Amino acid sequence: MPKIEGLGPAEQSLPEMFFNRAEKMAEAPFVWHRRRGRWAAVSWKRMADQVLTLAAALRQRGITSGTRVAILSENRPEWVAADLAIMLVGAISVPLFTTHSQTDLAWLLAHSGARAVICSDEKLAGRVEAAAQDCPDCYLLVVMEPGKLLQYPAGLAVVSLDQMLAEGRQAGFVQPSDFPKLKTGEVACIIYTSGAHEQPKGAMLTHRSIMANLAGAEGLLRDLSLGEEVFLSMLPLSHAYEHSVGLFFPIHISAQIYFLNRPEALTSTLLDVRPTIMTAVPRLYELLQDRMRQVFRAKGALQRRMLDRAIELGTLAAKSEPLSTGQTLQNRLLDLLVRRAIRNRFGGRLKAFVSGGAALDPNSGFFFLALGIRLLQGYGQTEASPVITANPPRAIRIETVGKPLVGVELGLTQSGEIKVRGPLVMVGYWNDPVASRKVLRGGWLYTGDLGTITPDGYLILTGRKKDIIINSGGENISPTKVEAILESGSEIAQAVIFGNRKPFLTALLTPSAGLLTSSNKDQGRLHRRLQEAVDTANASLSPIERIRSFLITDEPFSLDNKCLTASGQIRRAHITHIYGERMEQLYRRNRPVAETKNPHS
Repeated sequence: MPKIEGLGPAEQSLPEMFFNRAEKMAEAPFVWHRRRGRWAAVSWKRMADQVLTLAAALRQRGITSGTRVAILSENRPEWVAADLAIMLVGAISVPLFTTHSQTDLAWLLAHSGARAVICSDEKLAGRVEAAAQDCPDCYLLVVMEPGKLLQYPAGLAVVSLDQMLAEGRQAGFVQPSDFPKLKTGEVACIIYTSGAHEQPKGAMLTHRSIMANLAGAEGLLRDLSLGEEVFLSMLPLSHAYEHSVGLFFPIHISAQIYFLNRPEALTSTLLDVRPTIMTAVPRLYELLQDRMRQVFRAKGALQRRMLDRAIELGTLAAKSEPLSTGQTLQNRLLDLLVRRAIRNRFGGRLKAFVSGGAALDPNSGFFFLALGIRLLQGYGQTEASPVITANPPRAIRIETVGKPLVGVELGLTQSGEIKVRGPLVMVGYWNDPVASRKVLRGGWLYTGDLGTITPDGYLILTGRKKDIIINSGGENISPTKVEAILESGSEIAQAVIFGNRKPFLTALLTPSAGLLTSSNKDQGRLHRRLQEAVDTANASLSPIERIRSFLITDEPFSLDNKCLTASGQIRRAHITHIYGERMEQLYRRNRPVAETKNPHS
């Protein structure tokens, strides 16, 4: 692919990039995973051998150029081998979330026209078997850890990964040159969007588009003096963000990757792994923030006050606000007594946390910056492979999503919609030319997100075009902005705003676990605390954005109740279906009352 200011891979394809790095790194550790309670490494050479052997077996089984092959697995070394092997034979990888239901899988397999699925275990294989009955094109199921309860339905060959590798070895000696020479513009993978409002759409990402993103990431992080890096990977590899930034970027820079599939083990894993870079979604950083506060609370009142003071003074410094002489001396002392201890709990060699996939609460951002820990918030879309902007390590403005990556052109329409142009943009949606034409116009990707660009080039997100509420007065309101402000306090875990064609806004709120505990099932106290939280939020909102009335959710929004997408986005249409009539009652009463039973008791 054409080089971007000397950045990014020089190769023409992702498999070519991988094999070049593997030849250089040989027996060095590449990916790590937990095995029988301990970390186990797979070397670059071993991974390369497995990729070649699996690719030979796939070719033997009729998987050729352009064939779609789905991957359904948690993060593990075999996921990486499957992805690279699929691409090596010229086929197209289709990563799927393990949280997809049987119905979801049936639709995705049929829509993508997948001929084969590679999945991790018996439980997921059973789901695929049932879904594949509605997908006559799907003829092969490869199971990494096969069980005894598989049904082996007619028309679907079910084989173990070990059997596939044995078949690949029987095919004889193979090397990368035995496979088709891939072109940089060929489709490498189809990654389906989350489908918050409609059926998912499959973004076709090419080797060029993903490697353009790697060039942009390298340009962003080169100020960190990249060397022997260690990545901690927590997001599913089926997510475009982790697929590009958490897998292929470490491959490009010859880094090690640790796969962590248990977020609750994050704090102990940071000590074990001692990562230099970690990519995650805001929710995980909020979890980490809560854990740090709990640690200092457990140490007593003095330690808690020291942490609070370190955050207070550190936040002022992060905002470039002047400190008095006394504050400066106190801040230096807190650096020794508080910040150093926290950095050690993160392993002691962390260069940066990277946040993407959703909007980061600025309070969480300032928490880490105040403790001297770089947190780089970014913005992207699956359709852009996916990272578009990010905060530069030496010029962080956490209330923004940063500046465009190298090679990315950013613009705004008259209505404030963000548009993107550059080699990172997808070639279109799989099997959906109408949807493709809607978002790809004149060389630009129209994101559907709204924003503003500061004079010095930082992007600020202001909302989502499709989610804009137009009240009965014809005024436009961004619900995501109001929701973010409501959720910025400690009392509200989740918020969804209503008010389209209405005279005022109402909210659907999920109380935080801390508030539920402190309220001790006292309904009156719970409502009063939520009303106080709403009042606090209203104070920072314009009159048309203020919440007049609210309802408490029956249960938190989740994947299980289909109120969240696989990537954690709110499914507004489904939530409206469940709560719409009760929200309408708030308008019929037309008074600012907090009203409902507490379903979380």
